[in-house]
Amino acid sequence: MKKMLIILLPVFLIFSCSDKKAESETVTGDSVVTTNNNDRSGENLNLPYTVAKTPDWERGDNNNVAIAMNTLRAFEVNDMAGIGQYLADSIEFYIDNISFEGSRDSLIKMFTGYRNSMDTLHVKMLDYESVKSKNRGEEWVGLWYIETTKQKGGKLDSAMVMDDIKIVNGKVALIDSKMRRMVKRK
Repeated sequence: MKKMLIILLPVFLIFSCSDKKAESETVTGDSVVTTNNNDRSGENLNLPYTVAKTPDWERGDNNNVAIAMNTLRAFEVNDMAGIGQYLADSIEFYIDNISFEGSRDSLIKMFTGYRNSMDTLHVKMLDYESVKSKNRGEEWVGLWYIETTKQKGGKLDSAMVMDDIKIVNGKVALIDSKMRRMVKRK
């Protein structure tokens, strides 16, 4: 038996190390399992879901991080006159139950009304990443931060926030913001 394993071991190694571009899909119950030999880590993955667009992200331009952070900073310090320099002429903004598609000036007006409802807003940046698509030409920045606000009248609130920001021609074209309120644990 040991001799058989010694003989078969090189065969297994050859097949496991081959650089085949293979993807197989099987149905198990209600889920689809995809095995992809060309994922970013080089390992086979058994994924329960398939995606319409194959992930093809690579590290993006750090200048985009500066654009995204400067936009957030202008909002934080209530610099609505300055925020416009970072926004595209036409922009999309999504958060909770708000879906906005329109002009830069209309978004600044909306931001101004919201920001003026607060006495203070503070951002503590936790992490960021700039990525770009190899094939689709999309550039995005992800920002992860804690936002602490004090509403007019004194109510203090905080949330963990994750923003996906699409950069087009050096301007913010889309902001998709997701947040989770921070709850004090007892």
